[in-house]
This record gives sequence, structure tokens and C-alpha cells, in this order.
Amino acid sequence: MREYKGRSEHLLREQSNSKGRVKERKLKQILFFSLFLLFLIGGSLFYVWSRIQVIQYGYEISKALKEERALQELNKRLRLEITMLKSYERIEKIATEELRMVKPKADQVIVIR
Repeated sequence: MREYKGRSEHLLREQSNSKGRVKERKLKQILFFSLFLLFLIGGSLFYVWSRIQVIQYGYEISKALKEERALQELNKRLRLEITMLKSYERIEKIATEELRMVKPKADQVIVIR
């Protein structure tokens, strides 16, 4: 009877050990699968985020180029306005009509050297 009892205890221990090993193996598989899934989801999220950033930078570049063209056009108009404001004809017209200036006579001019 003792022999039978000893064998049954031995078998129970082996069964519990094998069940423990199976549980441990399943836990390792679940852990591995979870980590794999985590990396897959993380990589996918990073890829989507990077694509969104590229699109956003594209919009910003487009906006900056549009602003640059507008500023270049404004610069061109302002340079034209400066040229018109500096013109001799305009200055002479303002001097004679608005400021009532007249050209000096030859004897009123003194040349300094």
C-alpha cells in the first residue's frame, strides 16, 4: 500500500509539474504575442504620425511659398512707387505748383568749387 501511495504521490507531482510547465509555456507565448502586437501597433502609429507630419510640413511650405510670392509682389510695387516718387518731373511739379518755387535766374546762382 505504501508503494502505491508513493507512486500516486509521485504521479501527482509529475502531473502538477507538467501542468506548471504547460502554464509557463502558455504565459511565455502570451507574453511574446503581446510584445509582438505592442511593437506592431507602436510601429503602425509611428508610421501614421510621420505621414501626418510630412503632410503638415507640406502645407506649411506651401503657405510659406504663397506668402513669399505675395511679399515679392509687394516689394516690386513698393520699388516702383519709390521710383515714381523720386522722379525729377514729380519733384519739379510739387516744387512749382504746391510750394510755389521758381527756378533761379542766372545771376542768383553761385557756383562753389
